[in-house]
Amino acid sequence: MARSFSATCGPDGLHQHLAGLRSAVPSASGGVVFVSGQLAQRASSVAELVRTTWRGVPACVVPAAGVLSERGEIEGDTAASGVLWSGGKVTPFALPERAAEPGRALGEALVRTVGHRSATAILFARPGAFAPDMLEALALCAPNACLFGAGTASGSAVGVTAQGELLEGPTTGLAITGFAPPLVDASPAARLLSGFHAVEETSGGVVLRAGGRPALDLLSAATAALGEQASAQPRMFVALADPPAPSPRGEAEGPAAPRYVLRPIRGVDPSRRGILIGDDARPGARLAFAVRDAAAGRAGLEGIARQISRSALGSAPRFALYLSCAGRGQGLYGAPDVEARILRQRFADLPIAGMHSSFEIAPWAPGQARLALNTGVLALFRAPS
Repeated sequence: MARSFSATCGPDGLHQHLAGLRSAVPSASGGVVFVSGQLAQRASSVAELVRTTWRGVPACVVPAAGVLSERGEIEGDTAASGVLWSGGKVTPFALPERAAEPGRALGEALVRTVGHRSATAILFARPGAFAPDMLEALALCAPNACLFGAGTASGSAVGVTAQGELLEGPTTGLAITGFAPPLVDASPAARLLSGFHAVEETSGGVVLRAGGRPALDLLSAATAALGEQASAQPRMFVALADPPAPSPRGEAEGPAAPRYVLRPIRGVDPSRRGILIGDDARPGARLAFAVRDAAAGRAGLEGIARQISRSALGSAPRFALYLSCAGRGQGLYGAPDVEARILRQRFADLPIAGMHSSFEIAPWAPGQARLALNTGVLALFRAPS
């Protein structure tokens, strides 16, 4: 059993919604509450409200740029959405402030919470306190975990334990066991403008050469491919993919577009014909260029929702979480509720809650995740088979 809500509201209205969900799910085992606007600035106070209203139920309160449910999306307002469910065991955990090795410390916190059992870890990270390499260290500590999540709007998410303790840190999460692993997938709202090229030379976060050419020449060619659209100052990204995986026969993978994550282009180095992308500039990775695109965003979400729905056939879906970049929504589509409508058309009245995030933590491979931008992450939770 699960129930969701979303509403434009202040603390009094939020209390009514929380109480309504608690009455509807009397045997609740966990929940998530996303808050935006003034409520996001008072996440600790909201956590106190959750602690008293959902007494004994572990949960997480997440500051968001906007909130959403299967009913619609609320942007630019003080609002909340959430989901409360029964089934499984839910345990909040948090990364300590000023940890010497944040990725390792986060992995150790997760292992202390669930041991080495298979588990789902939903991570909510504070912007500026989370780096992509933390996920690599986390995967080494907890290789059996299903990892996904998002960046908060500003401050830290707050965990509420079943005993009423409040947990807060640069990254706060929920560890879930006893459910079937969720079906999780992600799609960027971007259109590729080039093929992928192997990165051959880097220096201090600058990609100098890829595919046998100066990186800046590749960027110029991709920009030229936009044609007349270039005058509209489209938002450009670097798309990064892993090196090709060899097949069992020792051959590289085929020509299909690989799974990729987006990174901003932070600058150019005309003297060396390079482009600055930061710590992700590593020889061996594959690089392409992409542009933010509404049609690609719609098609991508429709595609992962369709695939997840097919994969769920024969099981009993309970609820879903959808974590969507704050750069999507009305700012991308020019209309409200585009993504909420896609989810409702595919999953009907399934309880869904989610947020507009500062960045996304997207599934990548078993036990692995990547920091992503301009991406939507959809997770469908099912009853154990």
